[in-house]
Amino acid sequence: LYEKGWIVPEFPKELGGAGLSETEQFIFNYEYSHCGAPRLKTKLVSLGMLAPLLLQHGTKEQQDRFIPDMLSGKTIWCQGFSEPNAGSDLASLNLKAVLEGDHFVLNGQKTWTSMADHADWIFLLVRTDSSGKKQEGISFLLADLKTPGITIRPIEALTDHAPFCEVFFDDVRVPKENLVGKMGEGWKLAGALLQHERLNAFPVGELIYAIETVRKNSAKTIYRGKPLIQDPAFRSKLAALEVDCNSLLYTFFRILSQLKIGSAPGPEASFLKVYGSELYRRVMDLNIEALGPYGQSWYNLEEFDNSIHQATMGWVNSTSLTIWGGSSEIQRTVIATQVLKLPRK
Repeated sequence: LYEKGWIVPEFPKELGGAGLSETEQFIFNYEYSHCGAPRLKTKLVSLGMLAPLLLQHGTKEQQDRFIPDMLSGKTIWCQGFSEPNAGSDLASLNLKAVLEGDHFVLNGQKTWTSMADHADWIFLLVRTDSSGKKQEGISFLLADLKTPGITIRPIEALTDHAPFCEVFFDDVRVPKENLVGKMGEGWKLAGALLQHERLNAFPVGELIYAIETVRKNSAKTIYRGKPLIQDPAFRSKLAALEVDCNSLLYTFFRILSQLKIGSAPGPEASFLKVYGSELYRRVMDLNIEALGPYGQSWYNLEEFDNSIHQATMGWVNSTSLTIWGGSSEIQRTVIATQVLKLPRK
C-alpha cells in the first residue's frame, strides 16, 4: 500500500500519496472498506487528522519532516486534547506553554489520550495566554514523547485492554519550530482537525459491509423453523438500515462537492459524526439479533464464518463511538447553532 501511494491516496505524489482527487479518494476508501479490508490503526489520528492539517497549515519544513514518517509507519502519533477539567468544554484546557527563548516550556496534564503508551509523538492544544477569551489563548504544538519530563501512565480498565492514558508534562521543553500556525490559533486549527476526524471516522463502505454481514448471519439463524432473514419484522429493520446508509452516502457526496470547489469541511461534518455513529450502533444491535442465541458470545462458530467474536466486540464498542470526538448531544448543539443558526435560548 505504501509503495503504491495507497496509504493516503489523496496526498500529493511527492509526499508519498497517489494524487487522487477528493472524489477519487472517496471511491478508493469506499471500495477498500466495502470488501472488509482491515483499517489502518494510524489512519485516523496520524494520517486522517494531523497530516491533512499540516498540509493546510504547517510549514514546508514541518511537512517534509513529519509526513513521510507517518506514511511509512515509522512514527505513530497520538492526540493530546482532553484534560481532567477540559473534556466537552475543551476550551477550558490548562496545559501551560511558556515561550522561553527558542523553546516552549510545558507544565500540566492530558488525559484519555488514546494509545499514548505506543506512540512516538503527540500533537497538543496548550495554553499560551490566559489574559483574554479562553479560546484565543490556545496554541497547537507537536511534541516528541521521548522528551525529558514527559510521563505516560495507562488508565486501568475493567478489561485487559487499556487504550487510554494520562500524560504528564513537567518542565518539558518543545522547540518553537514545532508550533503549527501562529500563537493563539490553536482553537481554529483544532476545529479544522476535528472536521477531518469526522470525515474519516465512518467509512460508508464499512457500514455497507457490516449490513451485508447482518444479512448473511440472519440467513443462517433459524427462527420459528425458517431463516431469520425471512421474518417480515426483521427484514423491515434491515431495510431501514439500508435506506439510512444510503442517506449517509449522499451526505458524503454533498460534502465532497464542497471540497471540490475548495471549501474546507465545516460544521456540516457534524452531521456525519451524529448520523454515522448512531447508524453504526443500530447496525451492531441488529447484527447481535441476527446471530440469535449466539449473540454476545465471545466464541466463534464455523457456520458463522468465525464472525461471532467480531460482532460482539463491535456491539460492545459501538456506544462509545457516539461519545468520543464530541458526543451526539454536543454535535447536535453545533448543528443547531452553527448550521441551522438557531438561538441558544
